[in-house]
Amino acid sequence: MILSLRTASKTYTTETIDLSFGIIEDIINVLDFDNISNTKQIGLTVLKCSKQLKPFLKELFPEVSDEELRTVKSSNIVEIFKEIYHYITSELGNVGEATKN
Repeated sequence: MILSLRTASKTYTTETIDLSFGIIEDIINVLDFDNISNTKQIGLTVLKCSKQLKPFLKELFPEVSDEELRTVKSSNIVEIFKEIYHYITSELGNVGEATKN
């Protein structure tokens, strides 16, 4: 999975093939996936939790400064979390399937 964070002056990219448990745990603690069923709900949830998500974004994109992070469009942040949401739900579903024997 490739994620891109676009600031006013630069685009930061991270290639994340496998998210660590800590990152997944942080996302699950902040975003209520049980009550998210569409992109609009993801967007509203991300915006409501913006202060909690800043450290998470800085972990994914360690090169980005606080000032640059302030220039990122909300649609880009929603896009990132939508990708992560789909990744987590598909990967966690696959893990359950892989362990059934």
